[in-house]
Amino acid sequence: MIDLHCHILPGEDDGSDSPDTSCRMAAQAARSGVRRIVATPHRGTRPDRERGRAAHLRRALGRMQAELDRWNIPIELLPGSEVLLSGPDGTLPDREELLTLNDTDFLLVEFYFDAPASDMDRRLSLVEQAGLTPVIAHPERYYCVQENPAIAGAWAERGYYLQLNKDSLLGSLGEAAYLTAALLLRRKLAAVIASDAHHWRRRTADLRPLLEELDRRFPGADPDLLLRVNPGRILRGLPPEFD
Repeated sequence: MIDLHCHILPGEDDGSDSPDTSCRMAAQAARSGVRRIVATPHRGTRPDRERGRAAHLRRALGRMQAELDRWNIPIELLPGSEVLLSGPDGTLPDREELLTLNDTDFLLVEFYFDAPASDMDRRLSLVEQAGLTPVIAHPERYYCVQENPAIAGAWAERGYYLQLNKDSLLGSLGEAAYLTAALLLRRKLAAVIASDAHHWRRRTADLRPLLEELDRRFPGADPDLLLRVNPGRILRGLPPEFD
């Protein structure tokens, strides 16, 4: 399996706090059947804060891969980021400053949970105008989508791709997130499920509970499509498939 959204780089955001934590996260993921993880540290859009950070994160990725290799943890790390589009700055950094998903034209994006749908639409259009395709992280957690899931349906119709969080479907991110994620999954609007892992004790990279939950509560969902095929296609720059 492939984890398309994981905060595994140590000391770069509110995810892993040390190489030891990152190794524990990776080992946990590997035991659950994951073989590739996209490191997606949080990013903003302010050029003064983001200038030079892409190169820094690539170096951090190389160091962490070397650490995993040293401990024989069978995980391949790939470059990426999770770009917060909400905020006062309404532009994107230059392309070379962005870390797209494995250097493709797919960009993982997020918003403030209380962002209005109109502002989200406007900023998603900016990503599209830059020649990139948004992969929208955890749409089920945004209040406007919880109130009106048709918003996420409209994004899918526009050619944007929806990535659900594992923990939303496990119910640990609140009832509203669970109900919304379940609806999007049952309506086959989700392209990918990912861990959005931050630690090995909480919000983990272990996908085994998710597989059990999909088998128990969502028999119409295809775990292979959501956790291997579509993430793999995105990492090759290809559009996801829907059954």
